[in-house]
Amino acid sequence: MLKIIADDFGLATCVNDGIIYLLTAGKINGAALMANGAAFDDAVSKIKSGAVSNLNIGAHLVWVEEKSLSGVKLPGNYKLFVIKYILGLIKLMEIEQEARVQLDKIIASGIKPQFINSHQHLHLLPSITNIVIKLAQEYNIAYIRTVNEPINFGGGKLFRKFQLLFLRWLSRSAKIKIKTAGLQINDFFVGVVNAGNLDKSYLEYANHIANQYPNATVELGCHPGIEDEALRKKYQHWGNYHWQQEFELLKNHHHG
Repeated sequence: MLKIIADDFGLATCVNDGIIYLLTAGKINGAALMANGAAFDDAVSKIKSGAVSNLNIGAHLVWVEEKSLSGVKLPGNYKLFVIKYILGLIKLMEIEQEARVQLDKIIASGIKPQFINSHQHLHLLPSITNIVIKLAQEYNIAYIRTVNEPINFGGGKLFRKFQLLFLRWLSRSAKIKIKTAGLQINDFFVGVVNAGNLDKSYLEYANHIANQYPNATVELGCHPGIEDEALRKKYQHWGNYHWQQEFELLKNHHHG
């Protein structure tokens, strides 16, 4: 089964517009909400005024890039975060505190998160996985994303592919821990190598895996939105993100 999940819900109002459209049209299966996204309140009001009830909304935990809600000082980008984590310079108590405040904010807005994932997949770092499992049990959230995207070293994007290799390695132990805790995971995840640049062949690739493994849960991560100049400018340091392209692709895709 292929589940298409949009990340970064709450990043900007134009991103929210794209995600709400796709959710309402049944083109995607869910969206992961950023409690510390600049357009969080807008996302919540659009969920509540939308034509679709019982939306599959999850928590997109964010420990880098956006402003901390708990007041803890976190690294500005994920590369620095991972280096500090490896050196033992990340205070796990603060990671938990920030995650808790983010979950509380989502729940206080009237939304019950159905799943957990995170910005840059940082919840797969072993000590952070332990925290997220604990919180998932405490908040009664049954599903945590893991990353198991098949890898092919041809055709460029080597940094992304090494990143994927690292995430797959982390996911191996995360999967065991999550399942042992009685929680659910996806069997495959497609969306690391082409993050921000989902195209037709990548979508077909996710469909192909889902057809190949009919009993597996295949999750496709995506970042759709109706782009504007402010969004492009604010997140130009992310590199090659194509929100509008992803939105158009998913809008015209038959997803059954």
